[in-house]
Amino acid sequence: MRYYSYDEPTEDGGNRTITMSEDEIIESYWPWWYERMCEKYGKERVNLNYCKKDCINDWIIVHWARESI
Repeated sequence: MRYYSYDEPTEDGGNRTITMSEDEIIESYWPWWYERMCEKYGKERVNLNYCKKDCINDWIIVHWARESI
């Protein structure tokens, strides 16, 4: 299992680091991501060409995340 971290600003001007596992990313991001891909490309194409790894890669890019050790 891989873990990824990203920084999120706090209200007091600081930052906090959020760390999520691949399973947590899929649980929280997949429904939204899958729906957007279906809207953009059509459900048939998404089901044939996209997988959960694509979803995780997109989440990493969106959040500017880095793999945690």
